[in-house]
Amino acid sequence: MASKKQKQTAFTVAVSAPDNGAAPVGLQVYVAMASDAARALEAVRAVATAEASVELSGTLSDRLTTRLKLRPGEVRPI
Repeated sequence: MASKKQKQTAFTVAVSAPDNGAAPVGLQVYVAMASDAARALEAVRAVATAEASVELSGTLSDRLTTRLKLRPGEVRPI
């Protein structure tokens, strides 16, 4: 029997630069297609700087995911 594909969800992840007091805190939001939130956070950590703070912020609808043509495993800034 063929294995069933895991459902992919588009998770939004906020990435903020560390507060060094000299400049305002920078914030970037990424979307990551993954099977669960932990994998999405891991994928975004791989593209973010080491000292950045990463936090799950939500999900995108299936309709928007289709319009953005997101693929499984893809990480993209939005």
